[in-house]
Amino acid sequence: MFKKTKKVWTKKRIMLIILVSISYATWFDFLDSIAYCPASNIPINCLSIGEVFGGNHLYQPWNIIGHFIPALFMFFLKPLKIEYFIAVFLLSTVVMDSPIWGIERLLHGNLLWAEDHIPTTSIVEWIKYYYNPIGMYGVWDHDWIFENFPSAAVIFWSLVIRIAVVISLIYVEKKINKE
Repeated sequence: MFKKTKKVWTKKRIMLIILVSISYATWFDFLDSIAYCPASNIPINCLSIGEVFGGNHLYQPWNIIGHFIPALFMFFLKPLKIEYFIAVFLLSTVVMDSPIWGIERLLHGNLLWAEDHIPTTSIVEWIKYYYNPIGMYGVWDHDWIFENFPSAAVIFWSLVIRIAVVISLIYVEKKINKE
């Protein structure tokens, strides 16, 4: 990892990594925002795609593993570098956890939620609730792994950290290759 090679992080390559990550995550957001509603055209008492496929304890691990799918495209880039796989995986999860998911839920006719899980169609209210950097409350209507997980703060700060890691990977690699 991080050994000097020919120029690896070119603008073209960075754009390709970003496009693959965004494309996959947007497609996955589309799938993840689908819900089954017993009363058609009435977005209440709906089952999320995670609930349809067995609940979060089964669905979320596959959701996470799925972000390695765009990383497989990095096998086409030479030289093969672990940094590409990490960057694509992290960028894909950032896009997946971005407000794009909320927008796609609304486009499917599903509701978002705000404080105390009150249904809303306001993307702004949902973003303030879902991405609160000091919010220690669980943002899903059901827990995953342990109580109140993930919290708004966990989601917000994990996005910041993932973006920082990707930028650091690119920066360190560029610096090493400059020397």
